[in-house]
Amino acid sequence: MNSWFADAATADAVGRLREPSTSEVAQAISEDPRHSVTISRSYLTALRNGSQTNPTVSVLSAIVTYFQGRNMSLPVSVSALIDEEPPARTAGLPDEWAALADRQVRSIAMRAGQFTPELRDQLLSIMDVLDASRQTPTPPSERDGA
Repeated sequence: MNSWFADAATADAVGRLREPSTSEVAQAISEDPRHSVTISRSYLTALRNGSQTNPTVSVLSAIVTYFQGRNMSLPVSVSALIDEEPPARTAGLPDEWAALADRQVRSIAMRAGQFTPELRDQLLSIMDVLDASRQTPTPPSERDGA
């Protein structure tokens, strides 16, 4: 569900991506005349953080209805909420594309998209250094403190 909040982000007045707040979503769900579900901000927060784990089907359907009304790239359905398998849309995609299902990866990509080409080059250089340091094994002599 947190991925849906991130996926539903829209640009604010200055161009920064802003997720809908839990309060906004709870209010929109509660005011939606298509169903009789009312949901509090605190209950929706508990669902998002996992402290509540057994919502009714009507609550799940109301949440899905809200997100289906948004411009989403992730699959939005009750089964997407309750399945523990990765969404079928990522199956068969290159790992780099499947990684876009992760909220942090999308956030980095969206922010980088607002950079100038020069800043994107700098960011890629930094990422290359980080990636190289992650993949370069430490020689045994340095690990042992020699």
